Amino acid sequence: MTSLHLKRFIYLTGASLLFHSTPGFAQGDMMLTNDPCALELTVDNSVDWRGLYGRGYEVFDDAESFETVALSVRHRGAACRFFLTAAPVSGGGENVLSGPGEPLYYDILKTSSGPSFLSTDFQGTETSRIAGQFSAGGGAQGATLFVSIPAHQIVRGGTYSGQVMVRLFRADDGIEDLVAEAPLVILAPVASVLKIRSDDFPQGIRETSIDLGDLSRATRTAVDFNIMSNADVSVTFQSANRGKLAHHAGAPGIAYNLAFKGEDIDLSAAASSSRLNYGSSRTERAVPLEIAVPAPVGLPAAGEYSDALTVTFTAE
Repeated sequence: MTSLHLKRFIYLTGASLLFHSTPGFAQGDMMLTNDPCALELTVDNSVDWRGLYGRGYEVFDDAESFETVALSVRHRGAACRFFLTAAPVSGGGENVLSGPGEPLYYDILKTSSGPSFLSTDFQGTETSRIAGQFSAGGGAQGATLFVSIPAHQIVRGGTYSGQVMVRLFRADDGIEDLVAEAPLVILAPVASVLKIRSDDFPQGIRETSIDLGDLSRATRTAVDFNIMSNADVSVTFQSANRGKLAHHAGAPGIAYNLAFKGEDIDLSAAASSSRLNYGSSRTERAVPLEIAVPAPVGLPAAGEYSDALTVTFTAE
């Protein structure tokens, strides 16, 4: 019987939009109600996507989470109406963050359940705009928006970024004038993640024993690994007996062959390796590890034979 040891590594609300008004100027300025309407825009410079667990975007996580961004409009002078809208200025004008892999799609929502604050229309649409108005005098209004990166996007690990331009318009007497613009940068780290499952290993256990049967004749068995990763995976193999099944009492050992995803692995070296290329699917990839013992020349000594085989998976 041979003992096969495996080490594996697994890298692992609703809210509503609120515009609130606060005093923003000294009492003396409040007297300037006959001055033209003056508006100023302030937006958070950037949003760092932390995700539900503070590790960034989790490619295999089904949970939904948000990051918030604050904006405010300051006013003085005559009464006036205004509205805000935003549009992506990176990613070819699409709602995408660029990085080392495929685009990572995002959105900026007016509430955690929508609708979107983003629009390809320069002046926005009726559903994307945030509108408000000021009475004569001075003051400020603010709002909180929700940055969303939808789940189930399998992208390569790394840092993804994009930029949005927030625009403030004054809307009086049917005329819509652009008053101010402010950029918002979105940064999202994506970790390299590796998930491995095998029905040959009890739940939560990282080592098992494989019975190769009667070694007096040729025998073959396989251990199947189901792998999901958003990175290339390095796989190393180490045999305690350099590719031989050792006899428990010191009799001559029996050599065996190892193949991973159909490729022969040389166990005579201190460590041998193989690679799995990155896949952009949530579907598990089945990869077999085949152990074959050739028919012996002559009759091997009776007794138990074993080897300790360590297989290490590493996301790169």
